[in-house]
Amino acid sequence: MARFTQLAIAGIVTAGLGRAAPLAKTNDCSAVAQWVKNSGQSIKWGPCPDPFPESLTCATLQVPLDWSHIHSNKNETVELGMVRLEAEDKENRIGYLFINPGGPGGQATSTVAGAADRLDPEIRARFDIVGLDPRGVGISTPVQCDPEAFNKRVKFMPRTEEEYEALVQYNADLGANCLKKTGPLVNYVDTISAAKDHEAVRLALGEKATYLGLSYGTQLFSQYAALFPDSFRAIVLDGNLQRSQSESSNLLIESTSYEATLKQFFDWCASTDECALQGKDAAAVFKSVRDKAADAPIPAPGCDDVSCRSDVTKEDVLFTTQGFLISQRNWPVLGQALLEADNGNATILSGFNQIAVGDAYEDSYLYAGTAIGCQDWAHASKSLADVVEKENLGETFSPLTLGASQSYKLQTQCLGWPAPLSNPPAPIVYKGSVELLMVNSLYDPSTSYTWALGLQSEIKNAVLLTRNGSGHTSYLLGGETTNVTNNYLLHLELPEPGTITQS
Repeated sequence: MARFTQLAIAGIVTAGLGRAAPLAKTNDCSAVAQWVKNSGQSIKWGPCPDPFPESLTCATLQVPLDWSHIHSNKNETVELGMVRLEAEDKENRIGYLFINPGGPGGQATSTVAGAADRLDPEIRARFDIVGLDPRGVGISTPVQCDPEAFNKRVKFMPRTEEEYEALVQYNADLGANCLKKTGPLVNYVDTISAAKDHEAVRLALGEKATYLGLSYGTQLFSQYAALFPDSFRAIVLDGNLQRSQSESSNLLIESTSYEATLKQFFDWCASTDECALQGKDAAAVFKSVRDKAADAPIPAPGCDDVSCRSDVTKEDVLFTTQGFLISQRNWPVLGQALLEADNGNATILSGFNQIAVGDAYEDSYLYAGTAIGCQDWAHASKSLADVVEKENLGETFSPLTLGASQSYKLQTQCLGWPAPLSNPPAPIVYKGSVELLMVNSLYDPSTSYTWALGLQSEIKNAVLLTRNGSGHTSYLLGGETTNVTNNYLLHLELPEPGTITQS
């Protein structure tokens, strides 16, 4: 993703948090409608700042910092920033389509700006496509931290008491740093707040909307559906998260799916000359790189510790490989990266391992992603022994990747984080009449097909479309799965239960 320069145009990004007008205390969901009504705000679209293309328009909306206390005179406001790709066929316009790319912390504004040319022409024609950056992210009031504090190296898979204590101290120090730089917002970026923000924007726009959530976006919009079951026209959940599982179950589910997808990559390498490892034992090369990095970090001479790290550790290899597997378009690069790393040059691997670079827009993905995750995902370990037990679980059932996964990292990077678990894991209880469309690939390195089945059992009123393939999410691939999804978005026609697509 190209790095966006910091946006500081008046009316797009605010420098901080403002004061909110007091409102009477009311229940959670009606509070959103009351806030929008009493605030007298409307969405006013205007030109976007650079580097957004001229085809987009931008707008902002002020929302309460704390949705549960909108009556308080001490409550502050957060500014939400959004972009719009306007419908080309206004006579046959359906309405607004909100897209969230995941993360947590992913910039929806960047996704809409970058994916416009990959969307089906009829989707472009009939929807106003909106990218609303969640609170803490992108052109909304962002979570801010010092890059040096974020980039400090620490072991997320500790094996000694010293490593464990260093990890907890790092998390606590980073949280304190982000709180100092950001203010109270850092403690109010949970997904329930983000879902209510989306409802506030929808109400300000004045009509029901359609939602497409990718990856973490499935958590955002499934929680939105549970909170506001009568507020939307349709919802697509692509690459599904089921948060209601225990920590150990989530670790096992995601890490084994990552490992299964990695084996698909090995098989692909054996079958095509697109892979630099063809003719070699790809699994053996991966293990060699992993083990060499465990013995000593592998140099990355093309990196300078500014845009990417100058060497790569075992943990870097494990977590970065999961990122490579997200899209099959990256697989040729992963093959080359492993080949070069095995020969002592980990520059490609390191370049794919994102670090904070001092760009407020880009870095908000990392900072807000951490803050959101720590308020949404359980992290109950109290000792080194607790963490090691999880590592043992991962190593046993995922012997190649050793349990490394986003689920595992959330469980350790939040130990010592100062904000509370304000949106604790719980099943989705959806009571609406609109039937949702869920989409998942069989070999997803991040959001397991197991999670998709589990979330479907919670939502109940949903059809699951299965893609027989690899990679994380399916909509932007442009294949058969995209066509079936577009049919639902445009015409509200769902596939038959049990439908399997091949692309």
